Amino acid sequence: MNFPKTNVSLVFRSNGRSKSFQKRRIKGEFLYLRVTVWILRTHTPEAPRMLLPPDPREWTRCTEGPCRCRPETRTLSCWRQGLEELPPTQTVPADTKIIDLGANHLTTLHRNSFRGLGHLTELDLFDNRIDYLPPNIFESLESVVHIRVHRNNLQELSEKIFLHQLNLASLDLSSNSIRTIGPKLFHPLRRSLVFLSLVRNRIQEIPEDALSGFEKLEEIDISWNSLSLLPILRGLPSLRRLRLHRNRLKELPSGLLKEVPSLEVLTLRANRLTRITPGLFEGLTKLRYLELSSNWITSIDASEFADLVSLKELHLSQNFLESLPSNAFTPTSYSSLERLFLFSNNLEALEPSALHGLYNLSTIMLNNNLLRSIGSSTFESTPNLRKLQLDSNKFHFLPQRLLDPLTKLVSIKLAKNPWHCDCSILYLATWLRENKRKVWDSPATCRGPGDLGGQRVEDMTFDDLCEGQWASLVSLQPRVPVSSINALKHGIPDEEVKEN
Repeated sequence: MNFPKTNVSLVFRSNGRSKSFQKRRIKGEFLYLRVTVWILRTHTPEAPRMLLPPDPREWTRCTEGPCRCRPETRTLSCWRQGLEELPPTQTVPADTKIIDLGANHLTTLHRNSFRGLGHLTELDLFDNRIDYLPPNIFESLESVVHIRVHRNNLQELSEKIFLHQLNLASLDLSSNSIRTIGPKLFHPLRRSLVFLSLVRNRIQEIPEDALSGFEKLEEIDISWNSLSLLPILRGLPSLRRLRLHRNRLKELPSGLLKEVPSLEVLTLRANRLTRITPGLFEGLTKLRYLELSSNWITSIDASEFADLVSLKELHLSQNFLESLPSNAFTPTSYSSLERLFLFSNNLEALEPSALHGLYNLSTIMLNNNLLRSIGSSTFESTPNLRKLQLDSNKFHFLPQRLLDPLTKLVSIKLAKNPWHCDCSILYLATWLRENKRKVWDSPATCRGPGDLGGQRVEDMTFDDLCEGQWASLVSLQPRVPVSSINALKHGIPDEEVKEN
């Protein structure tokens, strides 16, 4: 067969043959198609599909057209040919398995464009200008496994368009202008679909049960849309990845994920969530990656992550968190969490109990907050920490022995804090000199007092910090009394110092 023109069913090439020959050929072709249609009509899901034996001469004729044909893989590629319509002179063998029409200028397709291609397993229409697909355009493609219509101009799809795609496993409708999804659009695919992409469309709402009851579905991507509401997802036993970032979601129903027991990746970044709905993550014992950054969340509760015993990576950055509750990220006495992102919030203090139980934590990002204080035993619960970012906060000093438990630390960032270089920062100055190779980015520098402003903290010595003169200039008391320091320096007993 050949690609049809938009105004006729089928067009055949003449090749300069006689009229009688052409008539016999056309008659034979239509007989071939009539038998094919009969087979399609009598086919049932219970019976194996009967297909006509391929004509080996078709692949010879295929190579004479404008597209590239590969008989060994049964592939027809018209990729980047500048096509504005399907070439009617291109022979398409009946046993073609793969058709690539990507990167052209197609605006529409005839309803018979793929008729009779019962062997086709992969159809690629990406990067065209298609704004409409006829309801029965895929009617003959009962063997198709992958359909890609990425980067076109589709605004809607008929609910009958996938009625015959009982083997379709991968469907990519991303980067179109689809606004609505029919309640039953994907229902014919419930037993076969594994991957569904609706990224970068204009979808505002998903109808109830439109994405429920898919036995094999492993990934749904509806990111970069305009969703404000989501229905409860039901009957998705195999779903592993759910991507919902870059939408307009303000609230999520508590039972949203109750019937998604295999979920491993959940992204909700850049929505408008102000809180985590109680019970939202209940039963998600296989979840490994959770992305909640760039929302409007102001607080979290310790119970919200209680069931996430397999969680490896948690993103809560760029929210409005002001504090962290005790045991916030510890579902049990042993936590699997390895990477925790909390940068760009409004945290002012970090208590030791906030990180309790995070024995496997290797990375924590606390930069770009308002942190002024941190408990001296905070990192005793995280002995395997390798990467720590405390830069761009409000720290004046770090408490004694804070960093001592971090024997496996590889990198730390401390810059852009208002370090006050008096005796209180002596511990940090000493630690920095002993761990120079672990400091990344620009070095920590003194904000003051006096002439010490701009000096590197690691260069500060005992005499620079603890003589008392700088502390007195700003009416600050050193954390270690100057008299005691002098006594220790000159070997004077504490009793004599007190008498004086």
